[in-house]
Amino acid sequence: MGQQADIQAREEYGVVDNTALQGYVQTMGRKLVAVSHRPNLEWHFTVVDSPVVNAFAIPGGYVYVTRGILAYLGSEAELAGVVGHEIGHVTARHTVRQMTREQLAQIGLGVGGVLSPTFGQLGNLAENGFGLLFLRFSRDSEREADRLGVEYTARAAYDPREVSNFFEVLGRLSAAGDRETIPGWLSTHPDPPERVQTTRMLAQEWIQMLGLTAERMAVNRDNLVRIIDGLVFGNDPREGFSEGREFYHPMLEFQIVFPDGWQVENTRTAVIALDPQKAAQMQLSVAKVPAGTTAVAYARGLAQQGMVPERSEETTINGHRAFVATYVIRGESGPLAVEAAFIEYRNQIYEVVGVTSDFRRYGDIFDRSIRTFARLTDQRILRAQPDRLRVYTAKEGDTLNMLAQRNNNPRVPADQLAILNRLAVDAPIAPGRLVKIVEKGY
Repeated sequence: MGQQADIQAREEYGVVDNTALQGYVQTMGRKLVAVSHRPNLEWHFTVVDSPVVNAFAIPGGYVYVTRGILAYLGSEAELAGVVGHEIGHVTARHTVRQMTREQLAQIGLGVGGVLSPTFGQLGNLAENGFGLLFLRFSRDSEREADRLGVEYTARAAYDPREVSNFFEVLGRLSAAGDRETIPGWLSTHPDPPERVQTTRMLAQEWIQMLGLTAERMAVNRDNLVRIIDGLVFGNDPREGFSEGREFYHPMLEFQIVFPDGWQVENTRTAVIALDPQKAAQMQLSVAKVPAGTTAVAYARGLAQQGMVPERSEETTINGHRAFVATYVIRGESGPLAVEAAFIEYRNQIYEVVGVTSDFRRYGDIFDRSIRTFARLTDQRILRAQPDRLRVYTAKEGDTLNMLAQRNNNPRVPADQLAILNRLAVDAPIAPGRLVKIVEKGY
């Protein structure tokens, strides 16, 4: 199960291309598993390329932390608490109980799965696509993982009192209500204040039990801050972003206009647009086919698999050869209508698919959106670069307010820097302290 899901996780979220950072987290993980209840399992630790503040584990010893969570951690000891928590999910076998083979089969179905004749749950695609990142456990399981995380942190000679500090940050992020930085799993996790109190109490118990002194408990704040210098912060516009109804992908050099008011989610495997009433959705992905495959040949291949169109046409969409077709998929809850365009672009086949049970209402909406697919030529968009974390050494008289004004990044105001650095916005910063700032992309 773990091997299968690991392939899907890496494909769906991507892996941060930073050998030093990956090695740093792997070294941390090995220290923790050595003192865990399952040290002989073949463990794997990976930093995935997601801005969401989260970490997750899957059966078989696969543990992932997002670049989003690394940005908000305050010390190496806090990272130990997060990784230890996820190791705890595995050692307590929560992941095996939660993730059945049927659930795994529904994760990562973005590319190539849209029109599969065996895929009968198109209506749930938007949720399934984020199944790993937002995997939910019971509150009791989370409490057990918290307990194990504190234990492993202490046994690995990190200061377990630091674990509660990160839960305070989770509480601040939750209060801020930032959808991109705090995921829905907080609804099943214990409340952050409860976790702060519980982990503090557990930390003191383990310090006393192991006879730990301050000299024997590592915190290593500066180690963590230095290793994340240059890390992409927030969404990476090079991998696609929205401006109003328009969606742009600078790396793949395409653009498309989705229906007005629809919620757009961008992943590495697909762009998903969801109708506000959840009565229809669209998905754009790249077909997994040999280079040079034509749109017509791809559609014929689907027909051979049983996906025979109700009607179809060979056409061009903004100068690109395309095959546009409508299908009917008969599922347990009734028929679903599909309009799909297979577009030849840059030696690949792009699938743009609309799915609904009410084609009279949404058919024209799908068609108008599909026919906006076009080459991206706007140099402003093509040159887009992400925001990045940078390490700044504070000078006499610096405050976060001053740094925010000097940095001039509207996406990361002073109160956001306060959460990143655990400092008050107007308080003087001790000279020589390493401070996380966010360099504005362009």
